[in-house]
Amino acid sequence: MTSSIEAVDSAARAEAGGPTLAPRSLPLRIATTVVAVPVVVALAWTGGLLFLGFALVVLALALREFNILLESRGLHPHWKAGMAAVLLAPVAAFQRVRTGRIEEWHLGALLTILVVGVLLAELRRGAGKHAIANSAATLLGVFYVGWLGTHLVSLRELPWAMGEPYARGGPYALLPFALVWCCDSAAYLVGKAIGRRRLMPEVSPKKTAEGAWAGLLAAIAAAFAARATFAPFLTLADAAVLGLLVGVFGQLGDLVESLLKRDLDAKDTSQLIPGHGGVLDRFDSLFFAAPIVYYYLLYRVVSP
Repeated sequence: MTSSIEAVDSAARAEAGGPTLAPRSLPLRIATTVVAVPVVVALAWTGGLLFLGFALVVLALALREFNILLESRGLHPHWKAGMAAVLLAPVAAFQRVRTGRIEEWHLGALLTILVVGVLLAELRRGAGKHAIANSAATLLGVFYVGWLGTHLVSLRELPWAMGEPYARGGPYALLPFALVWCCDSAAYLVGKAIGRRRLMPEVSPKKTAEGAWAGLLAAIAAAFAARATFAPFLTLADAAVLGLLVGVFGQLGDLVESLLKRDLDAKDTSQLIPGHGGVLDRFDSLFFAAPIVYYYLLYRVVSP
Protein backbone atom coordinates (compact mmCIF):
# COMPACT_ATOMS: atom_id res chain seq x y z
CA MET A 1 0.00 0.00 0.00
CA THR A 2 2.42 2.62 -1.19
CA SER A 3 2.13 6.11 -2.53
CA SER A 4 3.41 4.96 -5.92
CA ILE A 5 0.61 2.42 -6.19
CA GLU A 6 -1.91 5.08 -5.21
CA ALA A 7 -0.51 7.43 -7.83
CA VAL A 8 -0.70 4.80 -10.58
CA ASP A 9 -4.22 3.82 -9.54
CA SER A 10 -5.31 7.48 -9.41
CA ALA A 11 -3.81 8.20 -12.83
CA ALA A 12 -5.53 5.14 -14.29
CA ARG A 13 -8.87 6.31 -12.97
CA ALA A 14 -8.33 9.80 -14.33
CA GLU A 15 -7.54 8.34 -17.76
CA ALA A 16 -10.69 6.19 -17.57
CA GLY A 17 -12.82 9.18 -16.73
CA GLY A 18 -13.51 8.16 -13.11
CA PRO A 19 -13.21 10.41 -10.06
CA THR A 20 -9.71 11.06 -8.75
CA LEU A 21 -9.44 11.63 -5.00
CA ALA A 22 -6.48 12.61 -2.86
CA PRO A 23 -4.65 9.80 -1.01
CA ARG A 24 -5.76 9.38 2.56
CA SER A 25 -3.61 10.95 5.27
CA LEU A 26 -2.59 8.63 8.12
CA PRO A 27 -2.49 11.42 10.78
CA LEU A 28 -5.92 12.64 9.67
CA ARG A 29 -7.18 9.08 9.69
CA ILE A 30 -5.95 8.60 13.27
CA ALA A 31 -7.38 11.92 14.45
CA THR A 32 -10.81 11.08 13.05
CA THR A 33 -10.71 7.65 14.69
CA VAL A 34 -9.80 9.12 18.07
CA VAL A 35 -12.86 11.36 17.90
CA ALA A 36 -15.27 8.82 16.41
CA VAL A 37 -14.56 5.77 18.59
CA PRO A 38 -15.77 7.23 21.92
CA VAL A 39 -18.90 8.56 20.22
CA VAL A 40 -19.78 5.16 18.74
CA VAL A 41 -19.05 3.41 22.05
CA ALA A 42 -21.28 5.84 23.95
CA LEU A 43 -24.12 5.45 21.44
CA ALA A 44 -23.89 1.65 21.47
CA TRP A 45 -23.85 1.56 25.26
CA THR A 46 -26.85 3.90 25.48
CA GLY A 47 -28.92 2.15 22.81
CA GLY A 48 -32.56 3.05 22.34
CA LEU A 49 -33.57 5.84 20.01
CA LEU A 50 -30.06 7.37 20.04
CA PHE A 51 -28.44 4.27 18.57
CA LEU A 52 -31.34 3.81 16.18
CA GLY A 53 -30.92 7.40 15.01
CA PHE A 54 -27.19 6.83 14.53
CA ALA A 55 -27.89 3.73 12.42
CA LEU A 56 -30.46 5.56 10.31
CA VAL A 57 -28.03 8.39 9.56
CA VAL A 58 -25.28 5.91 8.62
CA LEU A 59 -27.54 3.89 6.34
CA ALA A 60 -29.04 6.97 4.68
CA LEU A 61 -25.59 8.42 3.94
CA ALA A 62 -24.26 5.07 2.73
CA LEU A 63 -27.18 4.60 0.33
CA ARG A 64 -26.80 8.18 -0.88
CA GLU A 65 -23.12 7.55 -1.71
CA PHE A 66 -24.01 4.29 -3.44
CA ASN A 67 -26.71 5.95 -5.56
CA ILE A 68 -24.44 8.84 -6.54
CA LEU A 69 -21.83 6.35 -7.76
CA LEU A 70 -24.50 4.53 -9.75
CA GLU A 71 -25.61 7.77 -11.37
CA SER A 72 -22.02 8.60 -12.27
CA ARG A 73 -22.10 5.49 -14.50
CA GLY A 74 -25.35 6.41 -16.21
CA LEU A 75 -27.76 4.41 -14.05
CA HIS A 76 -30.86 5.92 -12.47
CA PRO A 77 -31.74 4.19 -9.18
CA HIS A 78 -35.07 4.98 -7.58
CA TRP A 79 -33.99 7.23 -4.71
CA LYS A 80 -37.32 7.57 -2.92
CA ALA A 81 -38.27 3.90 -2.91
CA GLY A 82 -34.76 2.78 -1.99
CA MET A 83 -34.32 5.33 0.78
CA ALA A 84 -37.76 4.58 2.25
CA ALA A 85 -36.98 0.86 2.41
CA VAL A 86 -33.51 1.40 3.89
CA LEU A 87 -34.89 3.63 6.65
CA LEU A 88 -37.98 1.53 7.36
CA ALA A 89 -36.07 -1.75 7.80
CA PRO A 90 -34.16 -0.78 11.00
CA VAL A 91 -37.21 1.05 12.38
CA ALA A 92 -39.30 -2.08 11.82
CA ALA A 93 -36.64 -4.23 13.50
CA PHE A 94 -36.47 -1.83 16.45
CA GLN A 95 -40.26 -1.65 16.80
CA ARG A 96 -40.75 -5.39 16.47
CA VAL A 97 -38.30 -6.21 19.23
CA ARG A 98 -39.47 -3.42 21.53
CA THR A 99 -43.22 -3.98 21.29
CA GLY A 100 -43.71 -7.36 19.66
CA ARG A 101 -46.44 -5.81 17.53
CA ILE A 102 -44.74 -6.31 14.17
CA GLU A 103 -44.82 -9.91 13.02
CA GLU A 104 -42.48 -11.64 10.59
CA TRP A 105 -44.93 -11.30 7.69
CA HIS A 106 -44.57 -7.51 7.83
CA LEU A 107 -41.03 -7.85 6.48
CA GLY A 108 -42.38 -9.83 3.55
CA ALA A 109 -45.01 -7.16 2.96
CA LEU A 110 -42.34 -4.45 3.00
CA LEU A 111 -40.21 -6.32 0.47
CA THR A 112 -43.23 -7.00 -1.74
CA ILE A 113 -44.18 -3.32 -1.77
CA LEU A 114 -40.57 -2.38 -2.51
CA VAL A 115 -40.19 -4.71 -5.50
CA VAL A 116 -43.57 -3.86 -6.98
CA GLY A 117 -43.07 -0.14 -6.35
CA VAL A 118 -39.65 -0.08 -8.03
CA LEU A 119 -40.91 -1.95 -11.08
CA LEU A 120 -43.96 0.30 -11.40
CA ALA A 121 -41.78 3.39 -11.06
CA GLU A 122 -39.58 2.04 -13.87
CA LEU A 123 -42.69 1.39 -15.96
CA ARG A 124 -43.62 5.04 -15.52
CA ARG A 125 -40.25 6.06 -17.02
CA GLY A 126 -41.07 4.15 -20.18
CA ALA A 127 -39.03 1.89 -22.46
CA GLY A 128 -35.41 2.34 -23.48
CA LYS A 129 -34.12 3.64 -20.15
CA HIS A 130 -32.25 0.59 -18.79
CA ALA A 131 -35.23 -0.67 -16.80
CA ILE A 132 -33.57 -3.89 -15.65
CA ALA A 133 -30.31 -2.25 -14.63
CA ASN A 134 -32.05 0.59 -12.77
CA SER A 135 -34.39 -1.75 -10.91
CA ALA A 136 -31.60 -4.19 -10.04
CA ALA A 137 -29.32 -1.36 -8.87
CA THR A 138 -32.05 0.02 -6.60
CA LEU A 139 -32.74 -3.36 -5.02
CA LEU A 140 -29.02 -4.09 -4.60
CA GLY A 141 -28.61 -0.84 -2.67
CA VAL A 142 -31.56 -1.71 -0.42
CA PHE A 143 -30.35 -5.20 0.43
CA TYR A 144 -26.63 -4.37 0.59
CA VAL A 145 -26.96 -1.23 2.70
CA GLY A 146 -30.39 -1.53 4.28
CA TRP A 147 -30.82 -5.21 5.05
CA LEU A 148 -27.24 -5.93 6.12
CA GLY A 149 -27.00 -2.64 8.02
CA THR A 150 -30.24 -3.33 9.92
CA HIS A 151 -28.39 -6.02 11.86
CA LEU A 152 -26.56 -3.27 13.75
CA VAL A 153 -29.91 -2.28 15.29
CA SER A 154 -30.98 -5.91 15.73
CA LEU A 155 -27.79 -6.59 17.69
CA ARG A 156 -28.36 -3.68 20.07
CA GLU A 157 -32.00 -4.69 20.67
CA LEU A 158 -31.31 -8.43 20.98
CA PRO A 159 -31.68 -8.46 24.80
CA TRP A 160 -35.31 -7.33 24.47
CA ALA A 161 -36.09 -10.34 22.31
CA MET A 162 -34.30 -12.79 24.61
CA GLY A 163 -35.53 -11.41 27.94
CA GLU A 164 -32.07 -10.30 29.05
CA PRO A 165 -31.04 -7.04 30.75
CA TYR A 166 -31.07 -4.30 28.12
CA ALA A 167 -27.56 -3.16 29.10
CA ARG A 168 -26.11 -6.33 27.59
CA GLY A 169 -27.04 -4.99 24.16
CA GLY A 170 -24.15 -2.54 24.45
CA PRO A 171 -21.48 -5.26 24.33
CA TYR A 172 -23.45 -7.08 21.64
CA ALA A 173 -23.49 -4.00 19.41
CA LEU A 174 -19.83 -3.16 20.10
CA LEU A 175 -18.48 -6.58 19.14
CA PRO A 176 -18.58 -6.12 15.34
CA PHE A 177 -17.18 -2.60 15.66
CA ALA A 178 -14.28 -3.67 17.89
CA LEU A 179 -13.35 -6.71 15.82
CA VAL A 180 -13.62 -4.91 12.48
CA TRP A 181 -11.71 -1.85 13.70
CA CYS A 182 -8.83 -4.00 14.92
CA CYS A 183 -8.89 -6.12 11.78
CA ASP A 184 -8.90 -3.10 9.45
CA SER A 185 -6.19 -1.27 11.39
CA ALA A 186 -3.83 -4.26 11.46
CA ALA A 187 -4.42 -5.04 7.78
CA TYR A 188 -3.77 -1.41 6.83
CA LEU A 189 -0.62 -0.94 8.95
CA VAL A 190 1.00 -4.29 8.20
CA GLY A 191 0.10 -4.08 4.52
CA LYS A 192 1.59 -0.59 4.32
CA ALA A 193 4.76 -1.62 6.19
CA ILE A 194 5.66 -5.04 4.80
CA GLY A 195 2.97 -5.96 2.28
CA ARG A 196 4.40 -7.43 -0.91
CA ARG A 197 2.01 -10.02 -2.32
CA ARG A 198 -1.13 -8.51 -3.81
CA LEU A 199 -4.27 -10.20 -2.52
CA MET A 200 -6.66 -9.48 -5.40
CA PRO A 201 -4.95 -6.87 -7.58
CA GLU A 202 -7.73 -6.81 -10.15
CA VAL A 203 -10.21 -5.82 -7.41
CA SER A 204 -8.11 -3.83 -4.93
CA PRO A 205 -4.48 -3.28 -5.98
CA LYS A 206 -3.40 -1.97 -2.55
CA LYS A 207 -4.55 -4.90 -0.42
CA THR A 208 -1.90 -7.49 0.36
CA ALA A 209 -1.86 -11.07 1.62
CA GLU A 210 0.37 -10.01 4.52
CA GLY A 211 -2.15 -7.37 5.53
CA ALA A 212 -5.04 -9.85 5.26
CA TRP A 213 -3.32 -12.35 7.56
CA ALA A 214 -2.52 -9.59 10.03
CA GLY A 215 -6.15 -8.47 9.96
CA LEU A 216 -7.38 -12.00 10.60
CA LEU A 217 -5.05 -12.50 13.56
CA ALA A 218 -5.97 -9.08 14.94
CA ALA A 219 -9.69 -9.89 14.75
CA ILE A 220 -9.14 -13.11 16.71
CA ALA A 221 -6.99 -11.28 19.29
CA ALA A 222 -9.65 -8.57 19.55
CA ALA A 223 -12.31 -11.20 20.26
CA PHE A 224 -10.24 -12.58 23.13
CA ALA A 225 -9.63 -9.04 24.40
CA ALA A 226 -13.38 -8.37 24.22
CA ARG A 227 -14.04 -11.52 26.25
CA ALA A 228 -11.59 -10.33 28.89
CA THR A 229 -13.13 -6.87 29.11
CA PHE A 230 -16.65 -6.02 27.97
CA ALA A 231 -17.94 -9.37 26.63
CA PRO A 232 -17.41 -12.00 29.37
CA PHE A 233 -20.40 -13.99 28.06
CA LEU A 234 -18.14 -15.34 25.29
CA THR A 235 -16.36 -18.61 25.95
CA LEU A 236 -12.82 -19.16 24.70
CA ALA A 237 -14.25 -21.16 21.81
CA ASP A 238 -16.78 -18.42 21.04
CA ALA A 239 -14.03 -15.79 20.94
CA ALA A 240 -11.89 -17.89 18.61
CA VAL A 241 -14.73 -18.72 16.21
CA LEU A 242 -16.24 -15.22 16.22
CA GLY A 243 -12.84 -13.61 15.66
CA LEU A 244 -12.14 -15.98 12.79
CA LEU A 245 -15.54 -15.38 11.17
CA VAL A 246 -15.36 -11.60 11.44
CA GLY A 247 -11.73 -11.57 10.35
CA VAL A 248 -12.66 -13.45 7.18
CA PHE A 249 -16.06 -12.00 6.32
CA GLY A 250 -15.20 -8.45 7.37
CA GLN A 251 -12.33 -8.42 4.88
CA LEU A 252 -14.53 -10.05 2.25
CA GLY A 253 -17.01 -7.23 2.78
CA ASP A 254 -14.23 -4.74 2.16
CA LEU A 255 -13.26 -6.55 -1.03
CA VAL A 256 -16.87 -6.66 -2.21
CA GLU A 257 -17.13 -2.89 -1.85
CA SER A 258 -13.82 -2.54 -3.70
CA LEU A 259 -15.27 -4.70 -6.48
CA LEU A 260 -18.32 -2.45 -6.73
CA LYS A 261 -16.19 0.71 -6.72
CA ARG A 262 -13.91 -0.76 -9.37
CA ASP A 263 -16.93 -1.44 -11.57
CA LEU A 264 -18.09 2.16 -10.99
CA ASP A 265 -14.60 3.67 -11.54
CA ALA A 266 -14.38 5.20 -8.05
CA LYS A 267 -11.59 5.12 -5.47
CA ASP A 268 -13.70 6.26 -2.51
CA THR A 269 -17.47 6.60 -2.19
CA SER A 270 -16.98 10.17 -0.93
CA GLN A 271 -14.66 12.29 1.23
CA LEU A 272 -17.21 12.82 4.01
CA ILE A 273 -15.10 11.25 6.78
CA PRO A 274 -11.67 12.95 6.96
CA GLY A 275 -8.88 10.49 6.23
CA HIS A 276 -11.28 7.57 5.72
CA GLY A 277 -13.28 8.33 2.59
CA GLY A 278 -17.03 7.86 2.64
CA VAL A 279 -19.49 6.28 5.05
CA LEU A 280 -19.78 3.23 2.83
CA ASP A 281 -15.99 2.95 2.82
CA ARG A 282 -16.00 2.74 6.62
CA PHE A 283 -19.02 0.49 7.06
CA ASP A 284 -18.48 -2.00 4.23
CA SER A 285 -16.83 -4.52 6.56
CA LEU A 286 -19.42 -3.88 9.27
CA PHE A 287 -22.26 -4.62 6.88
CA PHE A 288 -20.82 -8.14 6.55
CA ALA A 289 -19.66 -8.51 10.16
CA ALA A 290 -22.84 -7.38 11.95
CA PRO A 291 -25.04 -10.23 10.58
CA ILE A 292 -22.29 -12.74 11.39
CA VAL A 293 -22.09 -11.54 15.01
CA TYR A 294 -25.87 -11.30 15.33
CA TYR A 295 -26.63 -14.83 14.19
CA TYR A 296 -23.70 -16.31 16.07
CA LEU A 297 -24.79 -14.67 19.33
CA LEU A 298 -28.43 -15.58 18.71
CA TYR A 299 -27.88 -19.28 18.09
CA ARG A 300 -24.66 -20.07 19.95
CA VAL A 301 -24.48 -17.70 22.92
CA VAL A 302 -27.86 -16.24 23.83
CA SER A 303 -29.99 -19.30 23.11
CA PRO A 304 -27.64 -22.30 22.77
